[in-house]
Amino acid sequence: MRDLDHVEDVEEQDVLVLNTTMACPLSCDFCCYGCNPNRKERMPLDRALDLIDQAAQIPSISSVGFTGGEPLMFRDDFDAMIARLKVHGLPFTVATAGHWAADPEAATQTADAMVDAGLRRINFSYDDAHAVFIPREAIINGAKAVARHGVPVYLVGTFAHPDRKLETFLPELCDVPNVRMFSKVIAKVGRGKKAEVDYGPDHLRKVATCYRRIHHDIVVFWDGKTYPCCSTFNRATQGICVGNAFEEPLRDIRDRIEASFLIRTLKRKGFEEFHGILEKHAPELNAAIPQFRDYPGACSACNAIFAKRDMAKRVNDFFKDFETKSILESLDHLERILGDRKAAAVFQELSHLCSTQEETHHAHGT
Repeated sequence: MRDLDHVEDVEEQDVLVLNTTMACPLSCDFCCYGCNPNRKERMPLDRALDLIDQAAQIPSISSVGFTGGEPLMFRDDFDAMIARLKVHGLPFTVATAGHWAADPEAATQTADAMVDAGLRRINFSYDDAHAVFIPREAIINGAKAVARHGVPVYLVGTFAHPDRKLETFLPELCDVPNVRMFSKVIAKVGRGKKAEVDYGPDHLRKVATCYRRIHHDIVVFWDGKTYPCCSTFNRATQGICVGNAFEEPLRDIRDRIEASFLIRTLKRKGFEEFHGILEKHAPELNAAIPQFRDYPGACSACNAIFAKRDMAKRVNDFFKDFETKSILESLDHLERILGDRKAAAVFQELSHLCSTQEETHHAHGT
């Protein structure tokens, strides 16, 4: 089974995503975070560098992603972060609006610097809303400057109607090697809530799982709040916040995400399994929460369920209790098969293995 996020260029494992600022030179009418040039939120550089250092010590993390706002808004900080990544040999990706590429020479210099530091992929956003603020030449300059290095370039357009395609905006880039185009539909979150969106027939063929089924996008925002996915709805879905990376080790947060039965159910089995468990074991709760069938995709359905703290708590509490009962039932079943003494020996050996593994992690600083 492969991640839905798998692309033919790169197959990621876990990704640390740093949302370093809400500031952006643009103010797009559908921005999920309401970013604009006057926003002041900004991740302290020492915090960002520490998170990069921690990520480099976690074997499952295959790269770091930068997003925002505009991650290149504060260029000195960005340069310092990718320099630290280069020291660790950890590759990175960037999602950008491309304001830095308006001048061809500046675009080449920036692209060269990023590639030298370990750029794995770059995403440029461009559509009707972005075109108000960014000249199309900037996207062409930036895309070609990166693509000539053989690094994948993704052009991502977001529209109110599924028939709108990015290819009509940037025909000059349609046949450029290493450049791919993706057209998406506006998400009803942030400023996008006011958009008149036609989801089209794809609404009937929506995928009922998270876009990352196996691994995780561990997203840390400018204030340290951390989420288990890179959904545009994450910041608006406080019920899925998994901690604060400024207050506890990143490894602990990653382990908590992986250990969560609720998150594993939603990501790997999907909403059909999620609602099926609730319908069988807590039908009243299932009837009280929003249903996946009423939303255009997994991210918006997740937001509908977990945006309200009281509802999120009820669902989280149920899944914790359900997991505990399932484990106890499995242990009882094992005891019936092996007998009390053999089962106790198995449990003791498992406990010893877990302790040994934990001691090894500490000994190697991993």
